[in-house]
Amino acid sequence: MKRVRSGLTGAKTNRVALWAVALGFTVLRLTSAGTVEEVVAEFSRIASQPVFRTTLTGFCLIELKANLDTATGYQMDTPLVPASTMKVITTAAANEILGPNFRFETELQTTGSLDDAGVLQGDVILRGGGDPTLGADGTDEIFLRWETALREKGVKKITGSVVGDASIFGSPLIPDSWQWGDLGNYYGAGACGLSVLRNSFRAVFSTPAAGRQAPLLRTEPELPRIQIFNEVRVGAAGSGDQGYIYSDPYGSVITLRGTVPAGAATFSIKGSLPDPARFCAERFAEYLVRKGIPVSGGGTTERLLTAEGREIGARMTLDSLPSEPLSTILVTTNLRSDNLKAESIQRMIGVKLKGKGDPATSAQAVTDYWTGRGVDMVGSVLSDGCGLSRANAITPRQMASILRIAADHEHFSTFYDSLPIAGRSGTLRSIGGGTAAEGRIHAKSGTMGRVRNYVGYVNARSGRKFAFALFFTNYTVDSITVKSKIVSVWNAMVDL
Repeated sequence: MKRVRSGLTGAKTNRVALWAVALGFTVLRLTSAGTVEEVVAEFSRIASQPVFRTTLTGFCLIELKANLDTATGYQMDTPLVPASTMKVITTAAANEILGPNFRFETELQTTGSLDDAGVLQGDVILRGGGDPTLGADGTDEIFLRWETALREKGVKKITGSVVGDASIFGSPLIPDSWQWGDLGNYYGAGACGLSVLRNSFRAVFSTPAAGRQAPLLRTEPELPRIQIFNEVRVGAAGSGDQGYIYSDPYGSVITLRGTVPAGAATFSIKGSLPDPARFCAERFAEYLVRKGIPVSGGGTTERLLTAEGREIGARMTLDSLPSEPLSTILVTTNLRSDNLKAESIQRMIGVKLKGKGDPATSAQAVTDYWTGRGVDMVGSVLSDGCGLSRANAITPRQMASILRIAADHEHFSTFYDSLPIAGRSGTLRSIGGGTAAEGRIHAKSGTMGRVRNYVGYVNARSGRKFAFALFFTNYTVDSITVKSKIVSVWNAMVDL
C-alpha cells in the first residue's frame, strides 16, 4: 500500500486527505499547525506532559515582519537559564556594534632606546588586543613575524623583558559567577587581553589496564612553574573522556581527576591556561634567546609589573597583527559554540561602548545596547557572553525580541549566516535531519546539565519567517526524548 505524508494545512489538508483515501492511499500524517496559535498549543501540550512536571519551559514566536508586541508564546516572560544561546545575544550585538569588518589587533612594541650596537635598553611589549584567535594552532608563525620585525629594527639584544600586556580587558579573566568545576577545563578558559593557543593545553596520559592510575606523560605545551597533581585513573574501554581539570586564574596548581578510557596508547584531555599573557611572553622570550637575541629580564606581564610598582615607559609600535574579520569569527563562534570567542567578543563590546573590558562592564554594555534597540530587558541577567554561567537569566520573549530586532539591521545576513542549520551544520547537525525542519531552522543551541534550549529563525513553507526561542530547564528525562519534542515544535513552525 502506498503512503502519503501531508505537510498541508487547514481545508487543503482535508481535501488532500479525502482524495488520498479515495485513491487507496494510507495517510500517515494529516494534521499540521497552520496558525501561530496552534504552534503554541503544540508546545503547551508537550510542556504539560507528566514527564516534564518538574521542567521549567518557555516559548516565544515573532514574525519578522511584525512588531514586538505581536509576540506569542507559552510562559514567555519567565526568566530561564539560556546556556549557550547567550551567544546569539553577544554575537548579534557585536555584528551591529563592531561591524562585520572589525578585526582584533595585536601589537609588537618596544620601550627605551636602541643603541648603535643593536642593544635595546628597554622592553619588548606584546600589546594584546583581545584576539581569541591569536596563535590558535601554534606560535611558530607569530613568533617568527615578531622576531623578523625586531631584527628589521636592528634589535640584537634586549636588556629588559618581554612583557605581555593584556590590560585591554582588565585583570579578571572570568566572570565571578562561573562554577569552580568549569574553570580548569578548556571550555572555561578565560578571555585574556593577550590570548594564545586558544588559552588551552593538553594533558596526555598513558592508559594501562582499567582501574589503575593513568600516568601523566606530559602536557602540550609544557607548563613551567605549574605544580600538577594527577589523580586520573583508567576507565573501561569505550568510556570516553571523563577527565576533569581543576585550576584557578593566575594560579600555580592544577589538579587532574576522573577517568580516561582504556585501550589506546595515549589519551589526552584539554585544560585552560592559568595565565595566557604570561605564558605567551615567557615563550617568546625563550624563543628569542634560542634565535640568538638575549633577553635579560625574561618574560613577564603588565599585571605583574604594576603589582611591583613598575611603570612601562613610552612605546613604539613595530608591528600590528590583525585577526580575521569579525564576520569569519562569528561563524566559528556560533557553529562550534566557542566560549572563548564569545567572551572575547563581549569584552570588546565593553571596550567599545564603555571604555572598559571587564566582565561586569561588558555584560552591562550588551544589556544597555539591546535596551536601546527597543527590547525590554527588565528581569534579564547577563553575567557573561557565552552562557557558561548558571546565573544568566533571559525570558523567551526577550530572546525572540532580540532576534527579531537583529533581523532589521543592515548587517543581519552576517549574523544569520553564522547560525547552525538543523540537520546540516554545527551544533544542529544531529537534530532535525530527515524532518520538515531540516534546512529551515537556523538557530543556536544551548545545553548544559538538565538544560536544552534552541533560539533562532524558522523559514516556513509558506514563505513566512519567524524568530523563536524555546527553553527546557531542569528536565529529568533523557535528552533524546527532549530533542524529539523540540523537533515536533520545529515541524509545526515550518508548517506555518
